[in-house]
Amino acid sequence: MKRTGLALVFLSLLPPLYLFWGYLGENQFSILLSQYAGIVSLIAMAWVQLMATRMRGIEGVFGPLDQIYVLHKWLAVAAIFAAFLHDSIEASAVSRDGAEGRSEGIAETLGDVGYKGILILGLGSLVSFIPYHIWRWSHRLIGLFFAMAAGHYLLTKKPFDVMDLLGLYVGAFCLIGVGSFVYLTIKGIVSRRKNYKVTDLTYAEGVTSITLEPETKGKAIGHRAGQFAFLSFEQDGFAEAHPFTIASAPNAEGHLRFCIASLGDYTSKLPQLEQGGKARISNGYGRFLKFAPSKDQIWIAGGVGVTPFLAWLQTVSGEELGQVTFYYGVRSIETSPFCPELIAHANRLPNLTLKIFESDKGEYVSSDLLAADHGQTLNRKPIAFCGPAPMREALRSGLAKHAYPMKAFHYEEFQMRSGLGLRRLWGWISGGIGLRGKLPTG
Repeated sequence: MKRTGLALVFLSLLPPLYLFWGYLGENQFSILLSQYAGIVSLIAMAWVQLMATRMRGIEGVFGPLDQIYVLHKWLAVAAIFAAFLHDSIEASAVSRDGAEGRSEGIAETLGDVGYKGILILGLGSLVSFIPYHIWRWSHRLIGLFFAMAAGHYLLTKKPFDVMDLLGLYVGAFCLIGVGSFVYLTIKGIVSRRKNYKVTDLTYAEGVTSITLEPETKGKAIGHRAGQFAFLSFEQDGFAEAHPFTIASAPNAEGHLRFCIASLGDYTSKLPQLEQGGKARISNGYGRFLKFAPSKDQIWIAGGVGVTPFLAWLQTVSGEELGQVTFYYGVRSIETSPFCPELIAHANRLPNLTLKIFESDKGEYVSSDLLAADHGQTLNRKPIAFCGPAPMREALRSGLAKHAYPMKAFHYEEFQMRSGLGLRRLWGWISGGIGLRGKLPTG
């Protein structure tokens, strides 16, 4: 997560604090607290809607998309909590004259419906047992409820006027949020995804390998080696778009390869795809990109986490100055669908040292092993990791004991329906300001 993005979100919540300075003499503190909570909710939800667009440049501000989704969910919960405070505090702008009219009644209705809709759908997003296709379509409605909340803001009585500087500031965020919702709606109708067709389909050891080519020559997606894309198929049961890592580098023909582990209902059905069937694919996302070729570096993968490295290896010529040590953890070399390919790359590339560890034989990659292999040079080598979360956390914990600079440990954890990620968020913040404390487990 880029701390500039976090700082931008934080700074956006400061100008509304003018409420307590400019209007405290005319209004009770509870009124201003209620108003500020409502404004915080609107601003946070506007950021949530903007992040959901995945527009070009979003990753440049906030970091890789996997980390954006953690912040996206954290901000959504903050918005719900702020809306709860706004709704709970008994307050009305007593400094304003005039009886409640029709517009005020509409404003209250919009606020009540918008708040309850965001509350139900927002909290529902954190419940993993809800089927993905239901979650995905219901999640889109949050933008509609945000628009209702924005209408509530525009119509309801406030200590300040909508055309005041503060009113225009909050209104701009309402416009950003509603505009993002409209953009997402249009994007859903007129998709930017490119059309492909399935040219090869294999299944081995719980992994479905899919090769696709553009339906129209020259109409390939834009991506870089190591990125993922949102993939769907025009076949019953496969219409929903899911994010998967692209296991191939860009090439002249525009061919793409995906190697997908059977980890859920959707992925377990992928072997049923039809040869020659149509697919729709987004452009590439993510920042899991290869290090500078002049650096000595370490790559670590576990199981199907090897896929971004397969794409990286296609871009390596062997003439690079930096030496690559690649540690790959797998159950068995004999049953792995990827080991023959990796061994072929190791034979081709003089600057690549491949070390395969078989868990069936009790072999595992560990921080102590890395320290023994690399000695004092370990802390000068960036590490790229992709694999199971327990493996990653064990390595991170062990490397910290060896005083390894964790900023050089690069990984992505793309989970659209993950938890709030507060521990990780605290890690980014505390690391930036020199703290070493930890959030309690829970």
